[in-house]
This record gives sequence, C-alpha cells and structure tokens, in this order.
Amino acid sequence: MQFLFPPRSSRGAVLGFAWSQIFLVVAGIIAAVVGLNLLTVGHRGTGAAAFAACGLLVTLGLLRLKGRRITEWAPIIAGALLQSWSGQNQYRGGPFGANPDHLDLPGPAAGYRWLTATAADGTTQVGLLHHRRERTVTAALVCYGANFILADRDVQDRRLTDWSLVLQILGSEYADAGLVRWSLMSRTVPDTGNRAQRYLINKAVDTSSVAYQSLAELTAAAAPAAQRHETLLAVVFDVAKLSGEITDAGGTDAAIAAVVLDRLGGIEAAVTEAGVSTGGWLSPRAYAALIRTQFDPDDQEAVDLRSGARDAGAPAGVEPRLAGPVAARTVGWNTYQHDSAYSRTLWVAQMPRQAVTGTWLTPLYTRTTCRRTVTLVAQPVPAALAQLASRRDKVARAGDEVTQRKLRLVRTAREDDEARAVEQIDREQARGHVRHRYALLVTVTAKDVKALDRDVRAVKRLLSRAGCESVSLAGEQDQGFLAGALPLARGLKPMRGWSA
Repeated sequence: MQFLFPPRSSRGAVLGFAWSQIFLVVAGIIAAVVGLNLLTVGHRGTGAAAFAACGLLVTLGLLRLKGRRITEWAPIIAGALLQSWSGQNQYRGGPFGANPDHLDLPGPAAGYRWLTATAADGTTQVGLLHHRRERTVTAALVCYGANFILADRDVQDRRLTDWSLVLQILGSEYADAGLVRWSLMSRTVPDTGNRAQRYLINKAVDTSSVAYQSLAELTAAAAPAAQRHETLLAVVFDVAKLSGEITDAGGTDAAIAAVVLDRLGGIEAAVTEAGVSTGGWLSPRAYAALIRTQFDPDDQEAVDLRSGARDAGAPAGVEPRLAGPVAARTVGWNTYQHDSAYSRTLWVAQMPRQAVTGTWLTPLYTRTTCRRTVTLVAQPVPAALAQLASRRDKVARAGDEVTQRKLRLVRTAREDDEARAVEQIDREQARGHVRHRYALLVTVTAKDVKALDRDVRAVKRLLSRAGCESVSLAGEQDQGFLAGALPLARGLKPMRGWSA
C-alpha cells in the first residue's frame, strides 16, 4: 500500500501572491510615482528617499526567507520582540509560580487545570486537563506498538486499513460528539529503569542456570544505552459542544468529567478493535510524570524508580500539581531551555512528494539515538466546511488558469500537481473520507546546546532522506515545545471560517 501526500499549496490571492504581498508591491509603485514627481519639481533628496522606499517595499513583498514570505515573518518577529520586551520569554514555576497549589505551565498552556475523574469501575483514576479559557478537555491514551516492519505485506495493509477506520471514526462520529483535535505522539527516552533487566528478574524461574547468568550480564551492560519508545494518543474535546449533556448532568466539573469519560471508553474500544494494544488512559500521576520528565529529563530516573517500586510508600508517577517546569526560557531564536535540558522543535513543512509506503518514517524511529519526540497533530474538518473549501479551491484554480492563459504565463509542473491534488481531495470527500488539518512536529532534546545542534542535524538528515522538508521554528520554540513535546494536541491555528 502506497500513499501520496498532496503538495503544500503555493496559491495566493492572485497568481500565487498573497494580499499582503500585493499591498506592499502596490505601495512601492505608488512610492516610485511620488518619487518621480518629486524629482521632476527639483526635490532630489525627497525623491531619492521615495525611490529607496519603493525598493524596500517591493523587496519585502517578494522576498522569501527560509520558505516563508517576509509578511509571514512579521507577526512572528513582532510577537517574539514583544515577549522579550515584556519579560514573557522567561518562566518561573514551582515554589516561585503564581499559584504553587495548582498545575502551572508556561505560555498558552497556563490555563490548564486538573479535573477529578474516576472510570466506570469506581477505582481507576483518569487524568483530564481542562483549559478553562479555551474551554477544552484533554486526555491521553497509552498505546503499544507491534512488529510492523517484519510483518507480511498483507498484515501491514490490514493494519493500515484498520487504523484508517479509526481515523474515520475520530473524524466523523466523535467529531460530531465534541472531539476537536487529536494527536499521536511517540517519544524515545533512555531506559534508566532498565525494564529488560526487571522483566528477566521477575519472570525467570531458574536463576542458577548459565543462560540466566548470561542474560543478566547482557541486560545489565545494555542498560546505559537502552532506549524505550512510548506512544500516546491525545484527544481534545470542546466543552461548548458538550454543553447540553454537561448541563443535564449538573453543570459542574464532575459533570464535565463524566461526559468526557463516556467518550473516552468508545475511543479506546475503537483503537483496540484496530489491533492496537492499549494500556488505558493516563492517570493524573502518570500524566503529570510524562509532562514533568519532558521538562526535566534528569528527573526520568527518579520517576522510573518510583514506578518500579513495590512498596506502598512510593507511589508511581508525579504529584499532578508538580508537573510543570521550575524554570524555562527561550534562548535566541531557535532554542528553548527548560530545567535540565535544551530543546528545538522542527516543523515538517512539506511531506514526501513521491509515493511512499507505510514505513516511510521508519529511519526516524529506528536510527535516532537522541531523546526525541515525534507528534502528529490533526483536526477533523466538518463536512460542510470541507466541501466549501474544495469548491473554493477548484474555482480559484480555474480562475488562475484563465488568467495565466490571458497573460500567456508559463504553467509549472508544481501547479499541475496542486491542481490534481485538489481534484483528488474532492473525490475522496465525495466518497465519504474525512478531511483533516494536520502538522507534523519533531522535538529534539539534549543536555547542552552543542549536543542539541548535533542531534538536530542528524534528525534533519533522516527527514530529508525520507523526502520531507523540515524547518526550525525560529521565534516560536516555546510554543513548538508545548505542541511537539507534550501530549496536549496543540499546534494548529484556530479555524475562522476556513483557514486550512
């Protein structure tokens, strides 16, 4: 089974140019006309200044920097400068936070609070994060991978088909039931607790044999270099879409938790039916431990030791209110420092342009030895908006073709590929497939900036070999860390009408 990703659209308002670019170019032409009139009447200095302004405006309108228009960089630069000027680029949490009795996260995640939720069995605790300003509730499901690469082609195709059905359910059935976003996060961390050694000790029957001694020595020696992979499916529900049921249930935080838990059971069942093993929804302490160890990797060993302890005096996980960092700040334009590590988030701006198989990202998962997190954030688009977007894209493409023929402009192969992608998406929607907005993010974490630079270069090479084009989120690393390193399903612009 092969997949063909549509190319990222390069179409603008008119012939590939955005309205902001057109405005700057028009302003530059006006400045040139004014400068010419000033030179005619003898004002040479002012006229020269007007021509200089013309050159600057046209350059800003047409120039691109790292794949983005200058007009797209303007709000990013302005936001970063405003953060630095107001001191918002630095964060102090823990005992120095505004409210040490509650979960305290930096940036846009500052609005999260824990909700008390108990599963239907009456004992299992489920961690729910309620963002009161955005009015969303987030939960994370633990998933376990299976041997996909070595499986037969028929088995691979069947698993991919089953997973596509899960995506269809999330985008149709549960989107109507309040689901607004979901993310699939896979992180690689050092196995400081040496799970292989613990498994051998707990499961071995004859500990006096030569085979046991050999395996014990092997697992003990492999502990410093061993890694473990953790996969989580995070889902976000819109409280406003569930307001009717919440009101009927009492309108309290407990009512919100009860309504969301009802949806979580169905999602876990759908994932299990697709052949994906699950470990249940993260408890508050487990959820907090994952967030805490992402901010402070040095705390990973202590958290793993608590998880492996058998006595009741050492509860697993982390106290939910201590999940956030003690200190965090942006370093320059492309680095985020948090507690004991530095991180950099890469945005995959362009998926592979050629047809790929289901294992096209395998090198990124198997050949990286650094601490990295790969996150796919997706938002199902309502069917009505998806149809409106397809119709708008087709009309715009037809208008561009007519304009190009009239002006006798050359049509490139990329424009042909984009036009075919629009037709393909329209046909898939007509067959009932759900359209998604999505973003693929890769966050790399290291102990120092030098090691971070080395690991980021290695990850970029692997992404390039997979056919992807990745860019570092300059000026947005604090937001990129929240979206790419934490199971919060963030990282997409809010939709206003249709902005995909």
